[in-house]
Amino acid sequence: MPESLLTGLSEQVSFFMMSFVSISDLSLQQVESIFINSDFFKTKNANPLLSDVVVANVFFEPSTRTRMSFEMAALRLGAKSILFNGKIGSSLEKEETYIDTVLNIAAMKPDMMVIRSNDELSFTDLKDQIDVPVINAGWGTKGHPTQALLDIATLRAKNRPIAREKILFIGDIKHSRVVSSHLELAKILNYEVAFCGPETFLPPNTSVKVFSSLKDGLAWATAAIFLRFQKERHQPNSGAPVATSPYQLNVETLKLVKNECVIMHPGPVNWGVEMTEDVLKDPRCLILDQVNQGVYVRMALIYLVAKRELV
Repeated sequence: MPESLLTGLSEQVSFFMMSFVSISDLSLQQVESIFINSDFFKTKNANPLLSDVVVANVFFEPSTRTRMSFEMAALRLGAKSILFNGKIGSSLEKEETYIDTVLNIAAMKPDMMVIRSNDELSFTDLKDQIDVPVINAGWGTKGHPTQALLDIATLRAKNRPIAREKILFIGDIKHSRVVSSHLELAKILNYEVAFCGPETFLPPNTSVKVFSSLKDGLAWATAAIFLRFQKERHQPNSGAPVATSPYQLNVETLKLVKNECVIMHPGPVNWGVEMTEDVLKDPRCLILDQVNQGVYVRMALIYLVAKRELV
């Protein structure tokens, strides 16, 4: 990589933070730095920038897109990536706690830890308990900041003015950590957020606009983000998939989507619940664009955290 490009990239990191736990920890300048570096890595060959860096991916919850894209991001930067993947084959089977697992991995001195967990861990406390930088790869229902960033990066890649976006979240909003992070990011980037779904899927006392009808919500939206029905966070036999049917995107309801409105989903998709497979064929569908963009956003974060010129 030419020295001039490296210099321009390095100038973006001097104000970045030690760990990345929440969007609310970021300034507008820091958010823009992530996007600048993400765009850089999408168009330039990174070469092995981080050949001495070891990234420990610690995933207590299942993941395909987030885990693989963090691994891909580390490898493309020339970093070494190791994986702790769930309970099977680990001391969690011997009733070791999540915090003990994290403390022990941190004691092995990786250069950073990418962690996905339920609410059993407190990421806020964790970053003060260990001297290894932490990147939040999904924290219970509290936040999924890299997903929110890659969603906006996907819209930016289509040359859409973010401050003019009206993003409608449809489905299981109450249990969505993606929504939690978007509410924080919207305050920084000034886009609008609204909800659409059955009442039992909505958070109590929400301050954002709520649509009870999918038709009305799609008439308002410039971007529609459908959310997975999270079976693991619902009571058994709750009948929730039936409740989602008026909010499903399918051949008929696709007719309600405006030409300028894009369709997104953080994945995994419950096909036949949130949407049918016809949606993937629609030119407004950006679901795979989101997956692609996630690699570059996570490259930017790993690079920024690895530089250690942090405040």
